[in-house]
Amino acid sequence: MKILFVINPASGNKNTDKAILRIHTLAVELGFDFKFMYTTGVEDDDALQEQLYAYKPDRIIAGGGDGTLQMVARNILDLNIPFGVLPFGSANGFATAVGIPANPLDAVEAVIRAERTHPLDLLKFNDEHLCIHLGDIGINALMVKEFSEDESRGMLGYARHLIASMQATPLLHYTIKTPEQEYSKEGYMLAFANAHKYGTGIHISEGSVSDGKFEICNVERIALDAAIKAGLTALNVFIDKNMFADVISCREAEISISEKAHFQIDGEYMGMTDHLTVRVLASAIPLLIPS
Repeated sequence: MKILFVINPASGNKNTDKAILRIHTLAVELGFDFKFMYTTGVEDDDALQEQLYAYKPDRIIAGGGDGTLQMVARNILDLNIPFGVLPFGSANGFATAVGIPANPLDAVEAVIRAERTHPLDLLKFNDEHLCIHLGDIGINALMVKEFSEDESRGMLGYARHLIASMQATPLLHYTIKTPEQEYSKEGYMLAFANAHKYGTGIHISEGSVSDGKFEICNVERIALDAAIKAGLTALNVFIDKNMFADVISCREAEISISEKAHFQIDGEYMGMTDHLTVRVLASAIPLLIPS
């Protein structure tokens, strides 16, 4: 068996080196062939395509945050290559949502030894951008923007921008059209979730990565006073457990927004937008599931 590991060396996890050493040990113990590809942020898609063509792996395992996982996922669509994920990023939202062990060493052991796969849905925005975990407009997207411009990494880096993002995000008005119904709503954030958790562990819906649907979660209000009191000890952006009570489950939707709002997909800031389309690509990739 040949395994291609795609690793983001700039991800925020301090235990990555130990996990990579564990891969070497397991290769000897289990007798598999492996190769590493390290992302650089420049032409990574082309580099991965070259590796897929030349190495022809039986499995591909990505180590990084949601952005790294999404980059790999979009390059293996329709190839039917089992796909594994390692929590080498800062928040590791997707890995958390699908039950991958949080400790990188434990995750390496579990994913490499995995013997079964589960169908993984993906989302597609504006018929152009793929999403493996979640996208959103509003508070969190502004936080992603500020975080991407900050040199600090990890959850404390997110926390530094918590209050400012909540204060700077206006109340948004949007129309949501699904094949079944049209909704008029207002809120400070609209999340499009392929899975049921943020990387912080906050539960946002009852959805699954393999149910052929996604959830649109509207944040109607924000607990700003509680966030200010909590200060930088609040590593969760979402203080109020009821913030994600307004949920629509669907297979496709069109969203019109009253003004241009900050938009992010899988931790990558996409700019500002006042219109989105989103649809699910059901059972797009076989996902390796630890026993």
